[in-house]
Amino acid sequence: METVFSPPTRPAEVVKSADRVLDLLELLGCAPRPLTLAEITQDLGIPKSSALALLRTLAARGYAARDESDRYALAPPFGREAGDWLGGLPRQVLATAQPVMLALVEQTRETVNLGVMRDGFMVRPLLQVPSPQEIRYEPRAVDCPAYCTAMGRILLAHAPAENLRRCLAPPLARLTPFTETDPARLRVQIAAALAQGYAEIDSEYAEGGAGVAAPVFDRAGQAVAALNLASLTERWQRHRQDFIAAVTGAAATVTRRIGGRAPEQRN
Repeated sequence: METVFSPPTRPAEVVKSADRVLDLLELLGCAPRPLTLAEITQDLGIPKSSALALLRTLAARGYAARDESDRYALAPPFGREAGDWLGGLPRQVLATAQPVMLALVEQTRETVNLGVMRDGFMVRPLLQVPSPQEIRYEPRAVDCPAYCTAMGRILLAHAPAENLRRCLAPPLARLTPFTETDPARLRVQIAAALAQGYAEIDSEYAEGGAGVAAPVFDRAGQAVAALNLASLTERWQRHRQDFIAAVTGAAATVTRRIGGRAPEQRN
């Protein structure tokens, strides 16, 4: 099958010094705590002298700050306490989720996707890491209706009631013979997804393709993205419980790394 997305690569025209600055800003932005110089050089794989020079430049310009323990973090108003991140929340989620997705693919050997809600009732894919298996399921990189996808249903479960009403307004297209199009039954399934913390589908978006999705939450407890595992129906039925556990655990890891919290954790 055709590979839809793959982890970002560095084009030949990238300016190395600028690339390192952005890598450093993203590392500081995603870190759950201030980092030492040794941690930064290890994570980025650059010489200590280069990292120190970049950090001093960023500190002088007000983008980074060094604490009393010689550790570095983003400086206000870019720091985590200000609720901001360079590149915005979608970029932070994407940067944070990528290594988690790679690990999830290695663990399950299935395709993993990250998506967000668009216009309240369409799912937009942000990144796909394909399965290494010769026969695999790779959903197309296009906006798709939320009602018939696992990512869409789990995001609808945490969405305002108006979004759900708009999304389930009939008529709903039947994409396969197995697509659920009855609004009442869909509401029951979406309510179940909210209660259990994940949504699953089997052959509703593409016949022979199945999967599960779990939400990624921001600091306010809002579901800002969904992590999805996509598998062939036959493999899904054999490994369903393992896949569900793997995806819900991975989504919780992304949530934790961006400083998010599930709604029940709100004070």
